[in-house]
Amino acid sequence: MNLCSGDYPAGVDEFALSGLTPLASDLVKPPRVKESPIHMECRLLQIVHISLKPLGGSLVVGEVLRFHVDDAIVTGYTIDPDKLRAIGRMGGPTYTRTTDRFDLERPK
Repeated sequence: MNLCSGDYPAGVDEFALSGLTPLASDLVKPPRVKESPIHMECRLLQIVHISLKPLGGSLVVGEVLRFHVDDAIVTGYTIDPDKLRAIGRMGGPTYTRTTDRFDLERPK
């Protein structure tokens, strides 16, 4: 994941660079990452540029056309967070693991 976050020139094969395996998508042209337990095939709807200044950003809005979920991470029709072992990006070079979780009941 981190190897694919670099600013590479056009034409650099990030699959070859990272050692990850491309997997053909069903509905969109870009390939999926075989090693990922969850894939989303998306269509771009809009890009909103928040700031064009250095370190500025853009909001990318898309429509999910298809989900692919590995059965090995599902327990009782729900994605099991212990099996998923998700990692989140905090910003810059900082990441977090989702091992410290808690539930809150929604009000009725």
